[in-house]
Amino acid sequence: MISFTSLAHSAILWTATPSPYPEYDGDVNLVTPGVIGFAATLFIAVATLLIVADMNRRVRRVRYRELAQETIRNEQALADGEGAGSDSASAADSATGTAGAATSTESDDDAPPTQRAD
Repeated sequence: MISFTSLAHSAILWTATPSPYPEYDGDVNLVTPGVIGFAATLFIAVATLLIVADMNRRVRRVRYRELAQETIRNEQALADGEGAGSDSASAADSATGTAGAATSTESDDDAPPTQRAD
């Protein structure tokens, strides 16, 4: 265990030891990071802007795809509702030989949209 006297002794020795670095005698307000610091800061700023723009584009694409899938689901539900409500019309179409719209019984929730939304 470290005693208080040993801590005080170490602190006195640490403050009494001269610094290996020379003391700066100039104006501390004139010290700047220079061209390298400016270039590093500029690089980080440009990289951040590019990453934000890419993220924005990707989020917008996801929103458009979800909107397109929702629109397709609504159209299919509307077509399925009309098809179920007008069985006699579809029977008449099949009797006359005209091909009606084919409805699928599978769930198309995970199917990609027919057109790209981006």
